[in-house]
Amino acid sequence: MISSKNVEKIYDVLDIEDIVSDFVTLKKRGSNLIGLCPFHDEKTPSFSVSPSKGIFKCFGCGKGGNAIHFLMEHENFTYPEALKYIAARYNIHIEEETPSEEQQEEEKERQSLYIVSEFAKRFFSEQLFDTGEGQSVGLDYFKNRGYSKEIIEKFDLGYAPRSGSGLKRAALRAGHEAERLKNLGLLNSRESDFFRGRVMFTIHNLSGKAVGFAGRILGVDKKSPKYINSPESDIYNKSRILYGIYQARKAMRREERCFLVEGYTDVISMHQAGIENTVAVSGTSLTPGQIALIKRFANHVTLIFDGDTAGIKAASRSVDLLLEQEVNAYIVLLEEGEDPDSAVKSLGREDFLTYVDEKAMDFLDFKIQSTPGSQSDDPFQRTKAVREIVSSLGLIRDQMNRSYYIRKTADIFKLEESIVVSEVNKVIKDKVWKEKGRQQRQIRREKERSGDSDSSTSQKSGETVATPKDSVVQKDYHQELALVELLLRYGNELMEDHSPVHEFVFSNLEDVYEELSDPLVLKVLEHMRESIAEMGKIDMQGLIAHPSKEVGQLVVNLLTDEYTYSENWEERWNIVLQNQPPPEENFAKEAEEVVISLKLRKVRSVIQRQAAEIKAIQQEKPNEVNDMLEIYLELKELEKALASQLRTIVYG
Repeated sequence: MISSKNVEKIYDVLDIEDIVSDFVTLKKRGSNLIGLCPFHDEKTPSFSVSPSKGIFKCFGCGKGGNAIHFLMEHENFTYPEALKYIAARYNIHIEEETPSEEQQEEEKERQSLYIVSEFAKRFFSEQLFDTGEGQSVGLDYFKNRGYSKEIIEKFDLGYAPRSGSGLKRAALRAGHEAERLKNLGLLNSRESDFFRGRVMFTIHNLSGKAVGFAGRILGVDKKSPKYINSPESDIYNKSRILYGIYQARKAMRREERCFLVEGYTDVISMHQAGIENTVAVSGTSLTPGQIALIKRFANHVTLIFDGDTAGIKAASRSVDLLLEQEVNAYIVLLEEGEDPDSAVKSLGREDFLTYVDEKAMDFLDFKIQSTPGSQSDDPFQRTKAVREIVSSLGLIRDQMNRSYYIRKTADIFKLEESIVVSEVNKVIKDKVWKEKGRQQRQIRREKERSGDSDSSTSQKSGETVATPKDSVVQKDYHQELALVELLLRYGNELMEDHSPVHEFVFSNLEDVYEELSDPLVLKVLEHMRESIAEMGKIDMQGLIAHPSKEVGQLVVNLLTDEYTYSENWEERWNIVLQNQPPPEENFAKEAEEVVISLKLRKVRSVIQRQAAEIKAIQQEKPNEVNDMLEIYLELKELEKALASQLRTIVYG
């Protein structure tokens, strides 16, 4: 574990321009540097590096962060690996901190599981190549499928002997514990080998370590499943691993495209044909975690699935997930009786790729082809199909893409475009409010756990009375973001009285701080308050490197501008901004406006709740109304004062 002292040293010497320049050709543009993004294909530079802020941001694909994030994304480093890379570059000696006994035990157990899994992989491989049973049964099966020795070794294929204790005996002789074999699912409840008489497919994590296995039965046995898989363990999370990702990752990045198939043999046959940017789900339906893994290397996914009912259902479910995660998805449904394994073998690499390009459908064409009723003459069936397609349109986050597919849907179904827009907006609105409701419920649960009651409800005759608090959350979101942006850009600057901007902000918002509602905004603000208490200033790099990726991405997005005020306007052309000073000279006024404006909105929301509570209890508890009215009138006075202050802020 790298010591915090070393981490601070690394961040102190870190030069993002120096690091990124090793991988991207950068050119000066104003105070920033630009270049072609290494994470997606582009001809016009949209990749920007800000040396003063220590961050990069691509305005094309959206990726951003600090130099550590760049190395993790570009080189597939873990966080410690990225730190060590930079430490070596700047000749910083790494001092390892001693983790706690509990941490040591946890890490020791994880490493032990990796060692046992690696032992099992070697055992299955040795059984395949070095035993009569393995050669005559397992190796013969792989050779009949056309697999070369190189591809068998590349994917660590193997064979589990029919004996019910071969792996167990070998592992115990090598000093491994039976309990760890059970934890990995290599032993069953009777402590016999779980995999028996099956050809074995090793499942690797992103760094190439064996973490799980799949075993395919040979021959026909109606009582036994065709495939059995390792259960999840401390080193194997099915929803975050794709079969073949370790072998495919470089090709995916190079091609900027991923082929997603359904089976282990599909992946292997595609790789043997030279189509190495191919992966498969690992015994599960496609998950958001697996999509996130794909997006690390490619943002274009072509699903190549069987054309049967099961394949169509799997493709439909996967397409919606890919749309939601902002991945460009195309679908190829193979002819009945075909799968990628058989198709690539019969056609060969070039003809197969041509076939895929010709047959690939975008998600809308696929939905129209596969949704029942979409091509029916019955208006009720067609309406039902359109509603299903509209639910998918609502998942598209990019406005231009969504607009394009809305027009296409309207043309295909001969509908007014405004009708489709209206229906899609309903879907989006419903999704937004559901998500907001989920976030609010989470906030309330966290408050309840911490013993803080939620003042947004009151009691009337034993019933919960809803107040307007939730109704103002959505419209305050952008004002809360403006507050965060202000603190990120100018929080450590000094006001006219020489106090930092962050002090002005937090002291003036103290009485309405609990009214801030967005969970992500609250995470950022809490980190800021902690760093101010500890360091006396806002720790920008700590925010960018926050454990929550959402926080880091939000910070980068707020700190970066696609367009900046060019120095040439003033220096070369003698043109200056006439209306107001540039932001870096006007942050004090901006701070006043942002704080007072947000505080005014929050006070007004409290006034609304107070009015609702007065109305709710005036019949049942009239004695309490007077006290509440006093508070209400005080709040109205505060509202008036804040509104007056807001009108007097003048930029100049």
